[in-house]
Amino acid sequence: MRRLVPLVALTLLYTSSAFADWYILLPKKPPAERRQATERAPVPKLKGKVKPKPYTVEVQKVLAPTFSIPTKRGKITKRELEGRNVVIFFVNSLFSPFTEKLVSRLERSGEKGTVFVVDSVNDADFASVDAFMKLMGVKKTVVTADSYLFYQFKTRLGNLKTPSVVVIDKYGFIRFFSPSLSGKEVRTVTAELKAILGSLSKG
Repeated sequence: MRRLVPLVALTLLYTSSAFADWYILLPKKPPAERRQATERAPVPKLKGKVKPKPYTVEVQKVLAPTFSIPTKRGKITKRELEGRNVVIFFVNSLFSPFTEKLVSRLERSGEKGTVFVVDSVNDADFASVDAFMKLMGVKKTVVTADSYLFYQFKTRLGNLKTPSVVVIDKYGFIRFFSPSLSGKEVRTVTAELKAILGSLSKG
């Protein structure tokens, strides 16, 4: 197992005015081309009066884990998603009012250059995932059920619960996340997410 070392200490600003220190853990000797791409990547900030609540945290220079998304047709890897923003929603169940409303709105979304993923952390089988996709008429949203995917991001971010959401930019960095969406209206969440994706597209 390669030894990981703290590379960059970051401070995250919460709306409650509380601060917490985070560290990026990267391989001690990453491939030269990967290291150069990381160093060159711009980290744009929200501009104007955009207030992305409940996305209360903006994370800078936190590399997303090397993940893969299991689907009926095979795995979608992080590398395959490079060059596009990726939004991953972690939910308790696919067959719930929150998830059904969420997927319905994501399917109607006109966001270009963004991949939306909905992951049930309860490890449902592919038959259940397939039944959900057929019921909801899913064509654009990636739907999966994989607790390990949630574990990878929870390990990196520390305080993720369900439902929650993570926004990864086209360079592979976690830029925003909401650790809990409990009690939030799907309409509000998706509207604020649109503002965040708009800010990333300007970078």
